[in-house]
Amino acid sequence: MSRPSAAVRQRRLVVIVTALVVVAVALVLVTGPLKSQSPNAAAPATAAQPSSAGSAPERAGADGAPPVATGSYRGGVPILMYHVIKAPSAGTPMAELWTPAETFKATIALLKKDGYQGVTLNQVWKAWNGGPGLPPKPVVVSFDDGYLSHSVTAKPILRAAGWPGVLNLEGKNIGKGGLTTSQVNGLIAAGWEIDSHTLTHPDLTTLDDATLRTELVDSRKLLQQKFNVPVDFFCYPAGVNDARVRAAVKAAGYDGATTVEPGIASKSDDPYALPRVRVNGTDSAATVAERVRTGDGVSGGY
Repeated sequence: MSRPSAAVRQRRLVVIVTALVVVAVALVLVTGPLKSQSPNAAAPATAAQPSSAGSAPERAGADGAPPVATGSYRGGVPILMYHVIKAPSAGTPMAELWTPAETFKATIALLKKDGYQGVTLNQVWKAWNGGPGLPPKPVVVSFDDGYLSHSVTAKPILRAAGWPGVLNLEGKNIGKGGLTTSQVNGLIAAGWEIDSHTLTHPDLTTLDDATLRTELVDSRKLLQQKFNVPVDFFCYPAGVNDARVRAAVKAAGYDGATTVEPGIASKSDDPYALPRVRVNGTDSAATVAERVRTGDGVSGGY
């Protein structure tokens, strides 16, 4: 028998290759869907299906709220009192209320190095009243009024430390010239507590009963409704208060209130006259750390 010609062999090869290609395509079409339907098949990673590690920040809050600090401590707690976190320009009125960002950052870093842990006033209250305890060296970092620097400067510094803040917010400082609703919500997402500092920052001791109630009750309702937070604490404007005002604060439903008198707050204090450690803009990090330790300092505020 004679051998097939080269042309015949080439045609046979083409037929064989074509048949193999058809078989391969058929296998892909049949086995591909079966594999995707297998319960043991691993789902491909996609942007629409983030891993559990990627979803953790969302559970902690849009800005990564710090974890709640707990422990067994239930004793006294220093409450720092800040105002503007920014260096004052020449001629700034009440420049002592302006703390440069660098000083604030250094103070938080020093306190953390010394073993302190930031907590909220609500956490302190719960620890004093049968709830979860606190870490061994707790400190509350509170801010009065509601300035832009609380969001753009203080928030990232505290967030880097893993600490929350406490904002005593005036109703009139929500919006133009103060903090926007979005910025306040950003503080809440970062773990901050929002408390009331009245609507208009008046001397409460000079108000008639009806106006006093409006400043206390309506400011709380405003914050509760606007930000969906409890607002359990109050801060006296400039620290000014008397027995009538304290009774009105209690009647308005607050659990307690902070003053501008120096000291370490404790469960044995009048809950409606809790002391704080005032921080002036010229105070160094070491000065603040010493006052946190001792509770010493000057009285007064704004």
